[in-house]
Amino acid sequence: MSFTLKSERERSSLAARQEAFKTALRATAGEVKVRELFQLMTAEETAEFLALELGTVRNLTYRHELPSVKIGTRGVRYRLIDLIAWSEQRSRLAI
Repeated sequence: MSFTLKSERERSSLAARQEAFKTALRATAGEVKVRELFQLMTAEETAEFLALELGTVRNLTYRHELPSVKIGTRGVRYRLIDLIAWSEQRSRLAI
């Protein structure tokens, strides 16, 4: 059963990332560069991008609510396209 849940989670993540990519393309009239969407950001840059406090970003990361990428044993970075998808999902839930 955990295999099914993981694949469902992966499908959901892929769908969210595809929707974020479409959103970025629409917002920039097709001018967005794929490399820019996959850049890795620090917690400080992420907090600024999402207009959140740094402590909130770290708390969401600790609770595994904010998508992140582990770098080494303690380092954490955030992929821009994942942040856009996360933000889109949260805005849809609020409606």
